[in-house]
Amino acid sequence: MIKLIKLLALTALVFTHQTSYSYPAQSELFGLSESMVHVWVTYGDGVTGTGSGVVIKENHVATDCHVFADSKGVNVVKTFKKYVPIAVFADWKHDLCILQFDDLPLPAVMMGTSKDLQYEDKVFALTFPNDSPIPLPSYGKIKGLHPFEDNHIIRTSAAFTVGSSGGALFDLDFNLIGITTFKSPGKRLGYFYALPSEWILELLNTKPQLDLVSTDAPFWSLPDKEKPFFMQVIMPMQQEDWLKTQGVAKSWIESESNNADAWYFLGLAEFRMNNYAKAITSLKKSFALNNRHLDALTELHQIAKLQDDKELSGWVVSNMRKIDPEYVEYILKK
Repeated sequence: MIKLIKLLALTALVFTHQTSYSYPAQSELFGLSESMVHVWVTYGDGVTGTGSGVVIKENHVATDCHVFADSKGVNVVKTFKKYVPIAVFADWKHDLCILQFDDLPLPAVMMGTSKDLQYEDKVFALTFPNDSPIPLPSYGKIKGLHPFEDNHIIRTSAAFTVGSSGGALFDLDFNLIGITTFKSPGKRLGYFYALPSEWILELLNTKPQLDLVSTDAPFWSLPDKEKPFFMQVIMPMQQEDWLKTQGVAKSWIESESNNADAWYFLGLAEFRMNNYAKAITSLKKSFALNNRHLDALTELHQIAKLQDDKELSGWVVSNMRKIDPEYVEYILKK
């Protein structure tokens, strides 16, 4: 009971902090919580695991495959009642699974689309972090929309941790836009990724299976050289290996010359290696390709301060205001 009270208090603090930023109020999230379930997994020798899940249609719960892959059994829990699935829709490569039930008396969320998202759009995740008995919110913004196969992987600043895999990512209209899946290693910065909601609808049109045996490794768990560039670039950046970051970014640009994030990471590496002229060119190229790339503008602002370049500073601040006026006030105080 004490643990639950502390969690509720923490939730209240989070809501209080975020109210001025137009995020949902606690009362508004109560209904969404009814569609969230705790995923419980059993392995051999008494080993157990947990994750998160969200009801996406009657008797169907979406989650991440890695939550229960190759386990002995899986069920979902809501208000201390256990429900056992009868089948699984599995896309092992994308790490997206849907559990099917006979009678799951829980409401489904509204399905949204991720294709209309823009950088810096406000979002929030709802998950069961650290084995929390209730779903907890995490607030953030869209920081990356990385093209991947027929869609894109969503990167946000809405942080999550162990137990959050398979949770829900919502827009501010309470539409499900993604499934929280993996985060980057390292402690310097948090990079949190979600699978697009469109993959859920596609998966529902496939044939379900009866066992929990995985047939493919998730794309994000592959060896570094086999991962997409947006993942390859993170580790050297986290380690402040700017020469390697530059190399990955250049390879990325060779593959996708109009990718704003590739140019951003190139500019970031050039900036950290004190090549200001090249960094300005690369970061401006990033912004030209995506005029909501606030991270590129932030780096340009730092360069302008170091060089006392008032013209560049004025240009940067003007463009920042178009994206996030509150952020401008914050950055100018630093």
